[in-house]
Amino acid sequence: MEPFKNLLNLKAAEKISQALGRASPQFDQQAFLQDLETELNPLELKQRVLLLRSRLDLALPKSPQSSFPILMRALQQDKTDNVGLSGFLVWPLTQFVMDNGLNDFEISMRALHAMTQVFTAEFAIRPFLVQYEEKTLEKLMLWTQDDSEHVRRLSSEGSRPLLPWGQKLSSFVKSPEKTWPLLEALKEDSSKYVQKSVANHLNDHSKNHQEWLIKNLKKWKSENRDQASVDWIIRHGTRSLIKRGHPGALALQGVRAIDFKKLKIKVTPDQMKLGGSLTIDLTIQNPTGKKILVIADVEILLLKSNGQHQPKVFKGKKFPLMAHETLSTKINIPLKKVTTRRYYPGKQGCRLLLNGIHQKTKWFNLSV
Repeated sequence: MEPFKNLLNLKAAEKISQALGRASPQFDQQAFLQDLETELNPLELKQRVLLLRSRLDLALPKSPQSSFPILMRALQQDKTDNVGLSGFLVWPLTQFVMDNGLNDFEISMRALHAMTQVFTAEFAIRPFLVQYEEKTLEKLMLWTQDDSEHVRRLSSEGSRPLLPWGQKLSSFVKSPEKTWPLLEALKEDSSKYVQKSVANHLNDHSKNHQEWLIKNLKKWKSENRDQASVDWIIRHGTRSLIKRGHPGALALQGVRAIDFKKLKIKVTPDQMKLGGSLTIDLTIQNPTGKKILVIADVEILLLKSNGQHQPKVFKGKKFPLMAHETLSTKINIPLKKVTTRRYYPGKQGCRLLLNGIHQKTKWFNLSV
């Protein structure tokens, strides 16, 4: 797979220059592109964004009132526009607004509103939330009713307290109620793109405000009993809590903690190579006289470089059990090389999480 940084190579820079040249005949394309390839080549993605933003400084008017309209005219106007910018090519433009627009709130908001519809302004809007919290939240609330799903998503994604790659919004980490009205306004949005953002926003809040979040989601659940989108958002928004076996999060899914007395668990193989799969054979009996729901997740205790083990939860299965029913099933967990995780050879652990309750650990050896 080609590195992400190559999305902003010389060819991409030339396209940015062409679009800005169309937007303003005064745009200095020569200054923007001069010796650019030599400077771009050794840089990673974010550094390339910053370099291209610095080149915009050289070629655009200094005033946001003059430069931001040029940036907006350089964006893709519709699907037939092959010159206008979209995707990662817009990132240096959002960075330019973020770095130069803090003293010009309204035109910055207009620019980010336009840019997020062809890329995303989730990173660029965060300094405005820090410096103008109340005013920016008011703008985001207005945008929850926008015709564009990209703009509506920005209301949630841009205000996430713990957005990956984004500036941490400490005020919202401390006080989750500040962004709650945005999530309330978006919880019944028909767009799955928006729903995923709302769920991720909820998951951020679950890291620091578990009981507060569960209390509010219970209200959502009771007020929207027949709303499938709300159920989906709640399920995905509490995924971290469910993995940790939080009773309140499990209860929202209709799951309760149960002591499964008649239980057989077998983990194979006991020797495996990275790239293979673990198989968990599970035989489980419902000890109650009522139908129950079972969530069977798998926690792998991964060996680290210091000899300690770090748990990583993998999604397993969710299934019903009728009164006193006995069921046998298999769960396969592939252990593959990924860029975000390093595996170390040696003894690893595997244990089931049944409705949030840890079962006995089984050990296996992994060769890398």
